[in-house]
Amino acid sequence: MIFDFNFQATTIILLSALLLVTIYVTTLVRARIALPAKIANLQDEEPDRDDPQPVSVVVYARDNSARLELLLDDLLKQQYSAPFEIIVVNDSGGYTCSDVVTRLSIKHSNLRMTFVPEQAHNLSRKKLAVTLGLKAARYPYVLLLNAECRLASNRWLATMARDTEKVTLGTACITPDEGTPDLTPIQRLDASNTTIIWIVAAALKHPFRGTGYNLGYPSATFFAKDGFAGSLNLKAGDDDLFINKITTPANTRVELSSSSRVAVTTSHARQLYRELKISHLFTGRHLPSHPVIETLPLVLWASIVLAVAATLLAWPNMSVPVASVILLLLQWILTARAWHTTAAVLGYPVSYLAVIPLLLRLPLHNLRNRLIARSNKSQHYTWQKQKKI
Repeated sequence: MIFDFNFQATTIILLSALLLVTIYVTTLVRARIALPAKIANLQDEEPDRDDPQPVSVVVYARDNSARLELLLDDLLKQQYSAPFEIIVVNDSGGYTCSDVVTRLSIKHSNLRMTFVPEQAHNLSRKKLAVTLGLKAARYPYVLLLNAECRLASNRWLATMARDTEKVTLGTACITPDEGTPDLTPIQRLDASNTTIIWIVAAALKHPFRGTGYNLGYPSATFFAKDGFAGSLNLKAGDDDLFINKITTPANTRVELSSSSRVAVTTSHARQLYRELKISHLFTGRHLPSHPVIETLPLVLWASIVLAVAATLLAWPNMSVPVASVILLLLQWILTARAWHTTAAVLGYPVSYLAVIPLLLRLPLHNLRNRLIARSNKSQHYTWQKQKKI
């Protein structure tokens, strides 16, 4: 075992590359990973606007009357000093959701319902439901939810409607019912990874997607861009292809305060994750890439390769593996710390020690899902029979 600082040129190049990668990960990448948590902390301190504007809330409901009733209870308890209405778009074809709305509307005049025509075929029923809800809205600013959503606070409306001139991108996390399986660790990390990517892009004035479970925009923006025209042949795309179409650096904001968060409750968390993942992988082919965070797992693998190569080349000189391990640990510790904090804010907590192993697994996980997404392309088009979730 020797320690010698007289390195070969190739070893110096490899160590220099590892050092540059470490600087890149611990500065630019880490800062972007930490950005959502930083924004959330700042927005938690922001007061509600002094002149709240009237808002319409459109709720998409489909054979989930029990969950709908819980969400409506959350909405009707909102502390909001301006008028607001709740429009339930019933796509169930039955009476259970209708019964819930009818019963609650007796005491709440701001609650009403419309229906998706049962004979509507060969088009996305979710997109049709959103369009019908927007057309029925009395107020110019519309917030979108699904019946499976639960609101984190009675100030959800006040925070999501801070700026009714802009597209507002809120967050939502998949939350299992009590006693049902939670997302696996790799699913939680991937869900947080996906959310971090589009939040950071929007915060840096490059918005391209959001989540349809917690979203707001002026109805005039929707109709000025011809709604979902251009993606009507796809079942999905209402929260990525459409958002990519209507957003600009000037007209978009992210809302990450703790009061604005939404939980998507389900007894089949892993199934819902897979369906959303595969759907977004398919539509995501038409969206811009954001390489700083998207390529982080590959950058981490490249760091390991550089460290191993430098070590083997300099062996038995132990100064090289020691330097390499120090640089790798610096990357891993700072990345894991930032990721652990932000993932918890987004509702997808990941163990501090599990962050790096899961990130290293992520490329294989994503490859598998991409192959699934492409194996049966027809399932993403509207001529296929809709599957109820």
